Formats: sequence, structure tokens, C-alpha cells
Amino acid sequence: MRWKFQSGAAQSRDGHSSTLSASVENLVRESEIEAEYTLGWVRIVLALTLFTSGLVVSTGAAVLTEPHRLALVRFMPMSAVLALLLLGVISFILASGHWFRPWMAFALVSADAVFLGAGLYFGLERVGLGGNWIAAIPTIWVFPLILAVGALRYRALVQVWATLATMIAVFGVAWVLGFEPFLATEPGAFPPGLETDLARLFSLPPYLMRAVLLALIGLITALAMARSRRLLMRTVGETTRRANLARFLPAEVAPLVGQDDLASDWRLGRRQPATVLFVDIRGFTAYAENMDPSRLSVFVSSFRRRVMRSAEATGGVVDKFIGDGAMLVFGVPDPQTDDCMRAIACAERLLALVDQWNAKRHFDPPIRVGIGIHTGEVYCGLVGDERRLEFTVLGDVVNVAAKIEQATKRFGTAILASQAVIMRTDQPSRWHEVGHEPLGGRGEHLAIFALSPNQAEP
Repeated sequence: MRWKFQSGAAQSRDGHSSTLSASVENLVRESEIEAEYTLGWVRIVLALTLFTSGLVVSTGAAVLTEPHRLALVRFMPMSAVLALLLLGVISFILASGHWFRPWMAFALVSADAVFLGAGLYFGLERVGLGGNWIAAIPTIWVFPLILAVGALRYRALVQVWATLATMIAVFGVAWVLGFEPFLATEPGAFPPGLETDLARLFSLPPYLMRAVLLALIGLITALAMARSRRLLMRTVGETTRRANLARFLPAEVAPLVGQDDLASDWRLGRRQPATVLFVDIRGFTAYAENMDPSRLSVFVSSFRRRVMRSAEATGGVVDKFIGDGAMLVFGVPDPQTDDCMRAIACAERLLALVDQWNAKRHFDPPIRVGIGIHTGEVYCGLVGDERRLEFTVLGDVVNVAAKIEQATKRFGTAILASQAVIMRTDQPSRWHEVGHEPLGGRGEHLAIFALSPNQAEP
């Protein structure tokens, strides 16, 4: 079997970007529906508050003496308030029933401006006040509240349109009712000296200031939403990136890559002691030829689950799966004094799981595996770029461990380990030497050991 040590986790930049974009858009759509749900309740509460308090008709209504005239004064602005209540119910139903569509946000904010503008118009027109007195109608201050609550959306364009529609409604009402640039008052209409101050408050310069403040409310909330959206995209992107790292990198290494300093350290790579274990299924080709693709997929997945269970139980890291085999590393990210003992324990545990698998499935012939273990200094780190990033372990130790695993075929045993591994165990007497072979790639002969008869632990 040809081992490709550089094969590993890979992902396409375009595929990752499209997946991330779709995740962000889905999250934004859910946020918009939740925002519209909240806005529906806000509209309902505002309409009920205005209706019960009668604020829209408070200015000047008390001076009217004709009953039918007073009823008309109250009916017209209340109609606009009831329309706002209906709009809140509609938006609430659309959001709660998941019928809401992005374009509806523009229609709803336009309707907000129309109905509240109507409330302003009827509140002033029926008491005979001109456009200069628009700020005296409490309904005007509902607009900033609507704009502020609109910041719940993650669409700055909707907020800009809401601000524009609000400005059109307010200035349109003021213009239709007649707006005097410099308001004049009749002598004696107010206490001495007060008429001058009132005239200044309701003249053009103060209204320009109110207009600027109102516009700033809308624009600032739009800026806040734009920043929130960028933050959301960065957050989702980082979460997705870490999730992908967790999928394609060893679970013990992936969290470290999310930390800037450690990520840089791992990208530069490091040399450290480690113990490498290779495992391979014997005669896998014969099994594969007699299985259909679906059964073969289940077979390989079942074997890999047993490898992962053995690694997790003994603190090993599954560096990679290669076909019907796997490479495990002990001592990553930090070397331990018992790495060799844990590697041997992992091998024996995996053999026990394979025996149980044979007993359960009655494979004919039974499943057999070969395991080779070696220890020494290795290079480990992250290689590649954002398009292809993988954790890898390189060095002579890796090559020797792979050759030891292949030697299990010739020596007819399931587990072989180098002398360096055996010397670091607490029970070297369980092992016996089976040969010296040039496994190092430089002509050096290496002593390899197998478990002595009747020494395998259950």
C-alpha cells in the first residue's frame, strides 16, 4: 500500500466563501424576521398608547365648543392611529407565520410614515393650527422611536429609506398646512415677553435643528446596523472557520489554531519528541472486491470508528486516515513521559475491538490488522494556505513506523515496535526481539520487537 503522508484536509476557497455567504444570509434573514416580529408589537403598543391617551388631539381640542366638531377632531387622527394598529397586526402576522419577505420591510416603513404623517396632519388641521406647530403634536416623537427600533434590522438600506420617508412625511405635512419661515404672533396673545420666545421656538431655525437631529437619529442607527452586520459576518466567518478546522484538523490541535500566537507557532512548525503508530487492515483488497460500494463505505467507517475510540481512550491524535489505514500520534501537542506506553495500550485496545468486531459480524476470513510503532523527534505543524490547510507530522520516525507496520506481514504478528519504544515502557519483559532490519532509510539496522507469546493483555 502506498502511503501519502501529505494528504489531508482540503477545501476550496470558492466553496468555503459560498457556504459562508449562505450561512450569513440565512442568519440575517432570521434576524430580520425576529426584528419585524418585535416591530409588529411595537406598532401595536404605540397605536394603543396613542389611542387611549388621545395625545394626538390634545392640542387645541378643549377650545372647541361644537360637539360634532370635537368628535370630528378626535375621529380623524384616531383613524390614522387605528391604521397604525392594523399595520402592526399585519407585520406581526407576517413575521410569526414566516411569510415575511425582505421587500416587505420597505413597504412597512413607508406605511409607518404615511399613517403617522396622517395623524400629524389631522391633529393640526382640525384644530386650525399651521405647519409651524407640528412639533406641538406628541405624535411627532413617535418617529424617532420607530427609527430607533428599526435598528433591530440588519439592513442599513431599509433604515435609510425609513429616515427619508419620515422626513418626507413630516415636511410634507408642514408644507401642506402652511409653514411660515418666521412665525408672527398677535400682541397680547401671550404673557408679556413670552410671545417672542415662542415665535423663535416655532420658526425656521429651530425646525432646521429638529430636522437635523431627526435625520441624524436615522443615519446613526443605519451606521450602527451596518457595523453590526459586518461584525455578524466576521463572527459567523470566524465560527465557520473554527468549525472547519475542527472537522479537518485533529481535535487537540484545532482549538490552538484559533489563538493568534499559537497559530503562528504551529504555522512555523516545531520539532519535538512524539510516538507514531500506523495501523492497516490485512488483505483489504480481497474484502473490497466482494462488497458493493454502500457496504464498503459502512465497513471502512466502522473500522475508523474503532480506531478513533482507541485513540480517544488512550490520548492519541488521529493525524490522518489513508484508505483502510490510519496514522496516530502520541505526544501532540505536548510530549508526555508515557507516550510510548499509551501508544502500546492503544494498539492492544484496537486489537481487542477488532476481535469483538469479528465475533459480532462473523467475517470470513476474520479481519486482521497490522500495527507498527516508533518514537523519536518529528516535525509537526500546519502546512498549506487558506485553500488547503492541514496538520502534518514529518520525519524519519514517520517513515520507520510505516515500515515497521509493513513488517508485521513478514513476521506474522499484529503488533511490532522499535527498541526505542520498548525501552520507554514499564514492562519491557513482555516483548522479545524478532529482528534487526535497515528500516531507517540510511542503512542503519533497527531492532524491532513483538509481544511475547501469551503476553497480550485482554
